[in-house]
Amino acid sequence: MAGALMCMVIAVPAVLVIAALTDDGDGDPSNWVFLALLAVTIAYLLGGALAGRAVPHAPFINGAGATLLAFALVQGLFVVLILIRGDSFNVVALIFNGLLAASFGTFGAWFGARWGAKVPGPLP
Repeated sequence: MAGALMCMVIAVPAVLVIAALTDDGDGDPSNWVFLALLAVTIAYLLGGALAGRAVPHAPFINGAGATLLAFALVQGLFVVLILIRGDSFNVVALIFNGLLAASFGTFGAWFGARWGAKVPGPLP
């Protein structure tokens, strides 16, 4: 749960910045959106690392699960807001981005398990 919380603390402000930068109305997207996307990527990596570090005997599933949980909570809220406004969203892109979040979480979990296991000694 701590990994998902860490992911949301970093990713939610970045997602809000992305929404503000891409919805300026003039049709010319800002390049600052790439910096916000970097923050989201770092959020997935750190969330996965924290989750992987917490459970050294199963770091990958915990890293992927933490980032996927954070993604599902945040995107679920945004999908509801999109539907309330009457707009549409791309289901395939949503699934792809969820898998991407889980992949970054798994990679972050590898770092967390490798360089910061809480339990000393060999893994069971």
